[in-house]
Amino acid sequence: MTKSLSRRTVLVAAGAALLPAAAILRAQEAAWPSRPIKVLLPSSPGAASSELARLLYDRVALALHQPIVIENRPGASGSIATMAVIRSEPDGYTFLHSNASSTVMAQALVPNLPFDTMRDMEPIGLTAWGGVMLVVNPEVPAKTLPELVQLLKSQPDKYQSYASWAVGSNGHLSMEWLKQQTGIKIDHVPYRTVATELTDLASGVVKVGWVDIVSPMGFIRDGRLRPIAVNGEPRSPMLPDLKTMTEQGFPFPATGWQGAFAPKGTPPAILNRMHAEINRVLADPEFQKSLTKLNLPTVPIWTRDQFKAMLASDLKVWRDIVVKGNIRLEN
Repeated sequence: MTKSLSRRTVLVAAGAALLPAAAILRAQEAAWPSRPIKVLLPSSPGAASSELARLLYDRVALALHQPIVIENRPGASGSIATMAVIRSEPDGYTFLHSNASSTVMAQALVPNLPFDTMRDMEPIGLTAWGGVMLVVNPEVPAKTLPELVQLLKSQPDKYQSYASWAVGSNGHLSMEWLKQQTGIKIDHVPYRTVATELTDLASGVVKVGWVDIVSPMGFIRDGRLRPIAVNGEPRSPMLPDLKTMTEQGFPFPATGWQGAFAPKGTPPAILNRMHAEINRVLADPEFQKSLTKLNLPTVPIWTRDQFKAMLASDLKVWRDIVVKGNIRLEN
């Protein structure tokens, strides 16, 4: 009898110990956030993605009633920032604000990349949307993408190279896709920064190049560069007459983006709250005006599942381009 009571007492005590632990976890999720949050970026300070992140998370911080600190950790194809987030506690206090180049493109390019976007992270949502821009020096006579393709085909000795801001960048892979579709022959010249690339494009050191849609606007307004096309789906807000590649007869299958991620295992309640607050900011007309000033299109309000589906689709697009072009970027 004593032995039976003792066993029952132990079982009851064990069950009672579990109840407070579950209650504490629920209370922690309900109280989130109770301290400052970090958002890591794979880009350098001053980059367009950094400016957007600060605009976005300043507003999210107001809704969450906690500061959000932006930390720039560039390098290694985005792996430095990404791995820091993956290795952090999945408690809702460390997030990643990244882009296609540093996630699915890097995964397509680097065979031994130390992370898998879908396996190691929790996608939260889309935060920015828009392609990159193909521009030329004003000495180049082409004004449309079909004209440029024909020019590059007819005068390969005169136009031997094109620029982008890095090997494996959105611009690099977009031009490689265009080469695969048209048979044009032109070599890639990678730059370390868009700023240096823009200077050389404007001065004619290199006459064709891919750049982001924010940085070149001053050069375009001054007539030092001519825009030819943007890849992806939306047009440039500041250049509404500039047609996309698809609209000009070259149906490009992906769109550039930025998005928010969390470490695997972050509680769903926290992921959903962060997703909701980000989407609330994206839907704000005042924030949309801020995007327009940066030449960024209005972001579609997607569910988390829609964002995940785009990641899977994009990975296939970029992997196909890399395989067909035999492109390699080793870590």
